[in-house]
Amino acid sequence: MRHHKGNAKLGMMTSHRKAFMRNMARNMLKHERMETTKGRAKESRKLIERLITLTKTDSVFSRRRAYDILQDRDLVMRLFKVIGPLFSKRTSGFTRIIPIGFRRGDGADMVILELTERTVVEKLAKKKKEKAKPEAPKDEDLAETKGDKAVEAKHKEDIKKEELRAKPISKSKPTLAEEKRTERAKSEDKKIANNPGFMKNLRGLFRKRGDR
Repeated sequence: MRHHKGNAKLGMMTSHRKAFMRNMARNMLKHERMETTKGRAKESRKLIERLITLTKTDSVFSRRRAYDILQDRDLVMRLFKVIGPLFSKRTSGFTRIIPIGFRRGDGADMVILELTERTVVEKLAKKKKEKAKPEAPKDEDLAETKGDKAVEAKHKEDIKKEELRAKPISKSKPTLAEEKRTERAKSEDKKIANNPGFMKNLRGLFRKRGDR
């Protein structure tokens, strides 16, 4: 008969289930909070609360019983020195289960299992770095900047003078020969405009005999 056997099998063999529950208790004592399925959280909650009740009597016997479950001396020390004093005023209700929804894929009911009293580590606020103010220029630096500006102004003036020298000088008045050529060209244009048949006569002179 299976009387007083209320432990869930969780689809595992006995050795696998014991190792799993031990790992759950270890992680809970290290991180004080974990995310798992609802069935596993309910089953591991029993073992975690049993370990915390052992801290009510800090003796060699209770420490040995905790060591038989955890198999880690550092965690046993943390259990009795750090986590036990947090629940000195409590007799039960050492853990809580917070539902967070269903897991995507298999639709498992996910929860957060955590201790009701936790060690909070306060983070110190970082100091803002003050921006370095620009230093006022000294008299020597001002004198150097003034000298550099004077040198640049002289250099620009020299460049302008060189550009003016390089530009070609345009002639103001045309020569006599150019004036005569322009007058002849104008007179020829007038003759052609007055006698439109003049160009036809010139074409007839230059025709070849075979074309006639």
